[in-house]
Amino acid sequence: MKTQTVQFGVIADVQYADKDSAEGRAYRAALPALEKATVSFNQNTLDFVIQLGDLIDGGQNAQSELQAIAAAYAQVNTAKYHVLGNHDFAGLPRHAVLQTLQMQQPYYFFDLKGWRFVVLDTLDYAVQGGWPENSQNVKNACDMLDQARLKNADNAQPYNGAVGLQQFLWLDTIVAEADARNMPVIIFGHLPLMAPGEKHTAWNADKIVAAIEKYPCVKAYFAGHNHAGGYTLHNGVHYVTLEGAVNFAADQGAWGIVRVTAKKIKINGFGALTSRTLRLDRH
Repeated sequence: MKTQTVQFGVIADVQYADKDSAEGRAYRAALPALEKATVSFNQNTLDFVIQLGDLIDGGQNAQSELQAIAAAYAQVNTAKYHVLGNHDFAGLPRHAVLQTLQMQQPYYFFDLKGWRFVVLDTLDYAVQGGWPENSQNVKNACDMLDQARLKNADNAQPYNGAVGLQQFLWLDTIVAEADARNMPVIIFGHLPLMAPGEKHTAWNADKIVAAIEKYPCVKAYFAGHNHAGGYTLHNGVHYVTLEGAVNFAADQGAWGIVRVTAKKIKINGFGALTSRTLRLDRH
């Protein structure tokens, strides 16, 4: 399938909260920082903007803070998409987060100009994923976390999660279809998949990587969660972790504009976000 150039805005880990800064995170400054990024997005011709999770830090004021930051994000004047992050559920049940963000599904895809863009819910199995305590999702998460702890895995952390079986089946179906149609695919998720075993990676990152790398159409995976950011090229797939906006909110901020063509992905970073040019050589 013939592709056209797509240009989109990205930001990760805004993590707004009406509280004092701590641990290098300027929570209160995150709201004006997102507004600054929104102005930048609106000054460019973008096909869409996507935020990669953790819009809020969470806590007792989670609902009002999520409403406030969602309203700021709504000022983006093009199509807007959300990825779910673990902090989005700190103090809120899953259904409330989905409703406030006007998300029909926690994971989904959309096609644009010959490209397929896939959004994963990496808190599908999670103890901090907004699920009821007695749900099967939490039970599965507890089992996976216990197994990771028995292995002394660095990512055996309660703030991580995993992609569940039903979502895996869905993912395989839509990526296989894109591959059959010769559609290049870019995937978004909150939790990184690389580097292997790093403490912020999804519990079943190895299985997710195997599932997406078997299809040559997959070109890149964008994540947040690890506020330091990062990059790995693995079997021809570019794994990009964006710097956390909240860590730079009081200063220059952190957001990006990504331009994708048939031959490369060019990330134009603003503020603290790293700029990168990624060649698409995988066949």
